[in-house]
Amino acid sequence: DNLRYSSFVNYETFPKGWEVPILVYFKETQTPKDQWSVGPGEQANSADAIANGAVPGQVHFFPAICNAQQITAEFAKRGCKKIP
Repeated sequence: DNLRYSSFVNYETFPKGWEVPILVYFKETQTPKDQWSVGPGEQANSADAIANGAVPGQVHFFPAICNAQQITAEFAKRGCKKIP
């Protein structure tokens, strides 16, 4: 199955606010729940993270070898959720 934009619960670029970021991040809920706490998901889905406003889901990172401003604009255009 293709990843559905409607399953996104957050996205960001890192370092946040840089004109040319290094990483693109997104978190989604389409991946089976038993995989959400693998790797960086363990911290991103911890009780502390959830208590601080994080939404549970599968974490993804990829190198920003694209126009990061364009990809985040496309995420917004497609209705991807984002934590302020």
